[in-house]
Amino acid sequence: MNPAQFSSIENKLNMVIKLLAIQAIGDKEYRQQVTLLDSMGLQPKEIADLTGKSVNNVNVTLHLIRKAKKKGGKKDE
Repeated sequence: MNPAQFSSIENKLNMVIKLLAIQAIGDKEYRQQVTLLDSMGLQPKEIADLTGKSVNNVNVTLHLIRKAKKKGGKKDE
């Protein structure tokens, strides 16, 4: 496979991933969208592109989600 073919396949796979992610987050609230996309392994820039928010906004939201999770975990212990 030559580099042009590989690049074409990579671009198509990225588009499929993006479309599936958009479908998965469709009717969810923003925080739920970020949580889901993060759990799917997407980077903050990719999450920002899909949600229409800034990368900084996504990073802050991820921080707050992780902070709440950590705080919640301590309560259960």
